[in-house]
Amino acid sequence: MRSLITTTDLVFLFRILLAICAGAVIGYEREHRLKVAGIRTHILISMASALMMIISKHAFDDMLISPALEGVSLDVSRVAAGIIAGMGIFSGGIVFIGKRGNVSGLTTAAGIWATIGIGMVIGAGMYVLGIGSVIFVELIQFILHKDLAVYRHASFVSATFRLDDPDEDYQKLKDKLKSYNAKMNSLKWEKKEDGKSYISCYLEFKSGSDRDEIIRIMNHIDEVVEFEIV
Repeated sequence: MRSLITTTDLVFLFRILLAICAGAVIGYEREHRLKVAGIRTHILISMASALMMIISKHAFDDMLISPALEGVSLDVSRVAAGIIAGMGIFSGGIVFIGKRGNVSGLTTAAGIWATIGIGMVIGAGMYVLGIGSVIFVELIQFILHKDLAVYRHASFVSATFRLDDPDEDYQKLKDKLKSYNAKMNSLKWEKKEDGKSYISCYLEFKSGSDRDEIIRIMNHIDEVVEFEIV
């Protein structure tokens, strides 16, 4: 009589456990940075990918060796392909398009794709590749998350300025912003009954300006009424 739990089953459970650990490591970094997909999400994604990969490789073994199905071939890779298709939709739902077309969530979505791949290779029994990939993902997330000027992009700020003398103060404001290597885009001009004017716009700071530096700059501009880094 066949044992209820075999050595093969224990191997499969080990793969599931290892996939859970891999997802937890990647998810911790995302949750630590307050991203929408955290530890639980990455654990479940990695575990499900490993489980589906195990099903893809081994769930049809009894059918392949069955005399009744001699000469019949089965495409076991279809399950693995389904993982990619299904989780691609899930990852796409994390990406958001915000103000001025700015896109957020791409890194988290890409991390989910990496987690799917890691879960799949662990489920396939490729332990070294899976563990190594987890290490590489964490190195990428931690090292490149540092504000390195090598790959820093332009920063955008939504700001409102008060101008007591619209004609004169506007030119002064432009010159002041230019000295900080910032330019104004998408201006909205509003004149109040008291004669003061308010300009709402998006400021584009050159690549190389980090958030702390931008905050210091905005705090030193007297005309600033409010601002938001987007």
